[in-house]
Amino acid sequence: MTKRIKIQSKRLRYNTAVARYQKETNNKDSVNELSQFKRFSEVVGNPFIDQIDRKMINEFILKRQDDGVSNTTINRTLQKLRSLLNKAKREWEVIDGELPFIKMFTESGNTRVRWLTRNQVKRLAHRLPEHLADMMLFSVETGLRESNVTRLRWDQIHFSEKVIVVEGDDVLKSDNPFMVPLTEKALEILKRNRGNHPDRVFTFRGNPVKKASTKAFREAVDSCGIRDFRWHDLRHTWATWHVQRGTPLEILQKLGGWSSLQSVQRYAHYGYKDLRPYVEDF
Repeated sequence: MTKRIKIQSKRLRYNTAVARYQKETNNKDSVNELSQFKRFSEVVGNPFIDQIDRKMINEFILKRQDDGVSNTTINRTLQKLRSLLNKAKREWEVIDGELPFIKMFTESGNTRVRWLTRNQVKRLAHRLPEHLADMMLFSVETGLRESNVTRLRWDQIHFSEKVIVVEGDDVLKSDNPFMVPLTEKALEILKRNRGNHPDRVFTFRGNPVKKASTKAFREAVDSCGIRDFRWHDLRHTWATWHVQRGTPLEILQKLGGWSSLQSVQRYAHYGYKDLRPYVEDF
């Protein structure tokens, strides 16, 4: 009987494994996905993928908890790490032993809503570099997610109809394409960025911007005295302003491209226009 000899696959460093994972999975929201992977390497470095154990994972969890992030945020990175490790073991065969157990934290629900006032947005815009200020203001005018803004192309914009079309590979979290009506302020931002690049709208020094939530953004937020605020909260700001102005939730759902009405229920308590007729001086 011939004895089968197993050939050990070449070991992979974490960062190399992440690059291979992203190439093979081709996730639509690859920029945000990469940021999730980087959060882990920022704590544990760049070990061989088969060296990642429960101790490293616990180190990452404790660091993120010390930073004050939510269970939901920690889970997003842990989910990506678990998917990467499974792929490395089952498909690439670069992990021989048992995979470390990764337990997800209990999430209290997707209820976090952090938003800015109009004055805070103005102050923040003055503290940001010009290209980030334009992207930030465009986000609060349209409600688009970070990747939809950074990857925005000129062929998505229909100036005659004053809309942006989000469909195909540009759809991130919903299976459905949607259209984004443009405000006059959003149109002004687009027009002043014309000619900077043949395909992409937002650029820096002639090159397409890959990420908006940068160190410069975080430093500007801190300098304004704003706490616990992320780039995605610009979308919360846009939605909150809409509800405060009286936009019905079913309309907000369509404007934001959410797949269900449940996703916009978190903003319901910010509406008060329907209460105004019942308020009088006592």
